[in-house]
Amino acid sequence: MKAQEKKWVICEPAEEKWKAISESQNLSSITSKILSQRGIEAHQTQHFLHPSLEDLHDPFLMKDMKPAVAEVLKAILRGQKITIHGDYDVDGVSSVSVLYSFLTDMGANVSFYIPLRNQDGYGLSKASVQRFHDDGTTLIITTDCGISNFDEIEFANTLGMRAVIVDHHTVPDILPPARAVLNPLRKDCNYPFPSLAAVGVTFKLVCGIISELRKRDIFDVVPDPDISSYLDLVAMGTVADVMPLIDENRTLVRLGLAVLSKRRRAGIAALMERASVPSGPIPASVISYRLAPRINAAGRMSDAAICVELLTTDKYAIATKLAAQLDELNTSRQDEERAILTNAIEQAEARVALDQQVLVVYGKGWHRGVLGIVASRLAEKFHLPSIVVGIDDAGLAKGSARSVEGINLVKAFDQVAHFLETYGGHALAAGLSLKEEHLPAFSVGLNRAIEESLEEDRVPKAKLRIAASVNLGDLDAQLLGELKLLHPFGNGNPEPILYANDLHASNVRIVSKLHLRASFRDTSGTAEGFGFMLSDNAQKLRHSVSIAFVPKTYILEKESSIELQLKGVKHASQSLEEISL
Repeated sequence: MKAQEKKWVICEPAEEKWKAISESQNLSSITSKILSQRGIEAHQTQHFLHPSLEDLHDPFLMKDMKPAVAEVLKAILRGQKITIHGDYDVDGVSSVSVLYSFLTDMGANVSFYIPLRNQDGYGLSKASVQRFHDDGTTLIITTDCGISNFDEIEFANTLGMRAVIVDHHTVPDILPPARAVLNPLRKDCNYPFPSLAAVGVTFKLVCGIISELRKRDIFDVVPDPDISSYLDLVAMGTVADVMPLIDENRTLVRLGLAVLSKRRRAGIAALMERASVPSGPIPASVISYRLAPRINAAGRMSDAAICVELLTTDKYAIATKLAAQLDELNTSRQDEERAILTNAIEQAEARVALDQQVLVVYGKGWHRGVLGIVASRLAEKFHLPSIVVGIDDAGLAKGSARSVEGINLVKAFDQVAHFLETYGGHALAAGLSLKEEHLPAFSVGLNRAIEESLEEDRVPKAKLRIAASVNLGDLDAQLLGELKLLHPFGNGNPEPILYANDLHASNVRIVSKLHLRASFRDTSGTAEGFGFMLSDNAQKLRHSVSIAFVPKTYILEKESSIELQLKGVKHASQSLEEISL
C-alpha cells in the first residue's frame, strides 16, 4: 500500500520581521525567512546561530536544586554510598553515565543500576530499593524515572535512605517524598526552559554541584572539572529522546555534537567505528540513526548496563568489545522488528481497508522490546495512530502506541480505560496493558473515541512543511553555508525543506526499483536530485513539476557538488497552501 499523499504547506513570515533579521546578520532573504518562521527575532539571531555555554540558564533557577546539591555533597563528603538508578533507553543510560562519571571523578562512593525491561519493568521498584539498602546505599538518585514512584520512595525512607529524583516525565498531583525532586515540568518550578531531556536535568545538577564546590574553594586543591566534556552524552540523550531542539536544548546539542565529533570518549569512538561513522563533523542524524539504535538495542534485547560501561570506560580495548556486543544485539533487534513488522503491516492494511482511524494490531509472542519501533513505523507509513500489542502466555497483552499530529492518545485511552489494566504516557507516545480477551472491544471503542474527537470525518492529512521557495540558481555556497548554521536539526528545528516550481526533468532513472534519480533544470540553473522511496513519481517527470527538497553538499574527488534530497514531487500546476504567520 502506498504512503498517504501529504499536503504541502508554506508559512510566509511577516516581511518586516525577516528583513530585520537579514539586515542584522547580513543573511540572505531565504535564511532570514526560515529563521523568522521558527520564531527567532532579530535580536536573538546571533545567539541562535552561534550558541555558547554562557547562554545556559542558571541551574539554581530549577525548583529543589539547592537541596539536591546539598544531599549529593553530603553523601560525597561523608563517604556515604550513592546508587544511581536509571532507565534502559539512551536518555536513561546517558543520564547515568554523566552523573556516574562526574561523581567518580569527585571521589564519591558510587554505583549504578539499570533495570531489566522484561524483568523489572520501568522505574524504581521496592525490590531494587531493598537491594540497594542491603548493599549499604545511603542516597538513591533516580535519573529519567522516579517521578511516579511515590510508594517506592516512601519505602526507601522507612529504611533510612534518602532519595533525590532527577526526571523530566509528566508530574503527578502528589510528588514522591524525596529530599529533592528535580523536574522542570513541576507546576511550582519557574525554570525558564521546561523541555529538557533527563540527561539535560542531570547535567544541570552537575553544574549546580560544581558551582557550589567552587564557592567552597574545593578546586584550589583538586582539578576543576571540564563541564563541556559531558556534552557529548547530553547531546546523545537529548536527540535520542526526540526533545525539541530549541532554546537550551539547541545549545546543549550544538556544543555536544562538536565534542562528539572529536571522539574523545573511548566508548563513543568504538561505537562510531562499529557504526561506520566517517570522520568529521557529526550531525544529529548520526545519533538518531547510527548510535541510538545500537544503545537502545541493549535495553530492548538484553541488559542496558553494558551501555553505561561503554560510555564510562577509558579503556579502548574494553570499549571495542562492548561496542561489538551492542552491534550484535542491534542485529537481533532488527531481525525481531522485521518479523513483527511484516505481520503488523498486513493487519494494518486490513484495518485501513475498513476505513478505521486507529490501527490496533497484535500477536502472540511479539517481543516487547521492539513494539514501540513497529508502532512508529506504522504511524509513519499510514499516518494513523498505531498501537502494537504483544500477548504473553498468560494472556496479558502489553503494547506501545504512537500517534500523529492532532490526536492525543492518552485522552483517547481515557475513553476506553475500562478495558485497560494500565496505561500512560504522552499525547504522541504511550504504553498500555490489557487482557487478551478485551483486545477486539478495545479496538472498536478506541476507534469510536478517536472518530468522535475529529473535527472532520477522518484523521487530517500529513503535512509537508515548506520553509522557502527558491530557484535552482539560488543554491550557491553562501546559502548552503547559512543553512548549515541552523543545525542541529530535529524535533522543533527540522531541516529546512525548500520548494522549486516549474522544473523540467531529464535522465530519469529508477534505482533498485524503489528510488528515483533525475536531473532538474529551471531558467536559473540545474541540479541532480535523488528521492528515497519515490520511484512512484517517475511518470510525473514527463511534464513540468514542483519539487520539495533538502540541498546537500557532497565532496567527490576534492570537488564539491550539490544534490537535491527529494522529499516530494508534484505537477507544476498543483499549488502550495500558504499559511501566514
